[in-house]
Amino acid sequence: MVLSNSGRSDFRGVTMVHKIGVALTLAGMLAAAYGEDDSKPVYKPLAFGGFSEFGMLQSGQYGNNKVFSDEWVNHFGAYIAQTVNTGDDLAFDIGLGGVFEYQKREVVQAQWGGSQYKNFFIGPSVADIRWKAAARDGQGLGFQFGMFDYKYNEDASNLGEYLFRSGTYPVYVTSGGLWFMNKTSVQLQALRAGYNRGALTSDFFLITETSMPSLYDLSAAAVVGYKFADGLVDLGAGVNFKHMIPVKPSRTSPHISSNAYFTKDGETYTGYDAYYYERSNFYKRRMTEDPANAATYQALASADSLKGSNVKLWLANPDSAGIDPKYYTQQGLITMARASVDFKKLIGSELFGPNDLRLYAEAAILGVQNYPFYYEKITERMPIMAGFNFPGFKFIDLISIQAEYFNSPNLNSYWELVRSNSAVPTTPNGSDVTRSKTEYGDITKNDNLSWSILAKKTFGRASYISAQVARDHLRTVSIDTWTAPEPVEVLGRSSDWYWMLQFGYGI
Repeated sequence: MVLSNSGRSDFRGVTMVHKIGVALTLAGMLAAAYGEDDSKPVYKPLAFGGFSEFGMLQSGQYGNNKVFSDEWVNHFGAYIAQTVNTGDDLAFDIGLGGVFEYQKREVVQAQWGGSQYKNFFIGPSVADIRWKAAARDGQGLGFQFGMFDYKYNEDASNLGEYLFRSGTYPVYVTSGGLWFMNKTSVQLQALRAGYNRGALTSDFFLITETSMPSLYDLSAAAVVGYKFADGLVDLGAGVNFKHMIPVKPSRTSPHISSNAYFTKDGETYTGYDAYYYERSNFYKRRMTEDPANAATYQALASADSLKGSNVKLWLANPDSAGIDPKYYTQQGLITMARASVDFKKLIGSELFGPNDLRLYAEAAILGVQNYPFYYEKITERMPIMAGFNFPGFKFIDLISIQAEYFNSPNLNSYWELVRSNSAVPTTPNGSDVTRSKTEYGDITKNDNLSWSILAKKTFGRASYISAQVARDHLRTVSIDTWTAPEPVEVLGRSSDWYWMLQFGYGI
């Protein structure tokens, strides 16, 4: 089961429990209304369990803080869930779970040198209604409504699943969540219509946004898949019209200076003046680091400082400045394509497990429309993932190796989105020697490749142990922001990585 990552227990737990009570009441009312005979609801066995995850982040960076090394991580989670069938066609799922973890970064003080901030995140792992309509034996039409998990790429063990785990403007990619391993599905609050016929699967969604700004906007999405030659080849595609219907257009496409762009005297500018000021600060820093080229850096710093001042002045009086500001929007279209080949089908041996010998790939376009200044090349918004499952010979259930190439010129972050609803990339601080070493923002030239190695062994029906080594897009729960996880990915450099173990159990 997957838990909500949208709140803290200290002030949101009561509200969350109230929502679950409302969901249970609604489920009971619908079940009573649906049943026309005296048949009693059938309660499936109560499911409950937990997991413990721990390991070491070898290096990385939390927000704008200094680079760290050898950071220990320990998470614990638990859940309980109930499924009720009220006939052949209607079912209800209600579940509750939570994750306990410490916030990062660790804060060491003179008085409390051994203290850390801790959180317990609580929320419904599932609360939905499923109606088969005309479906029988997994075929035909069915509907689902509520909050539920969804995963369209069965081979994606860590990286991938871009359609619902990425953003358009600003462009970002995520992995994991409140825990790092075995978390590739996404939790949707949505209406889903699914139609299956033979080797064809299709799902259609109307989604309300509950995790990323602009909150509550409605998105429409569709996912289709088709298997050839008894599963030898599996192809899929999808689209996601992000923020298609904004609840408040002023938040989805805010007309504020930091979200503006314009052209003056043949040059395109961003309205986010901090971009120029921070780049100017970077050149001033380089003056002291490279005295031989101090004069060149001084000129560059002065030019950017002047641009920042001019941008602020021009946007304050656009008519007198002779400019026509346009504004970025969070609305955008994500497209996805995937493919896999199951080589076991060609061998026909009984030695292999169901996950063995599968070669797969997934690619996406995170916003098909170009915009001036930040989003001029569609190839810079295209993450591409490929992976292979090595044989575990029915002893190891999964041995997955994945690699991803994502040539984005911006930080993988949604900081400006959560700060001001702006659809612009995060601007690196000029004083940050990690993210801007010899060129401004040059860390983005050193973060294109991500990778993951995962091994998993299942015991009995619902217990397992997993081990993972990765350089992916994990984010931690931060003491510096109200978001959970924090906006900026922790492993910003190609040399940053972690190892992690996870034990899970349940019945």
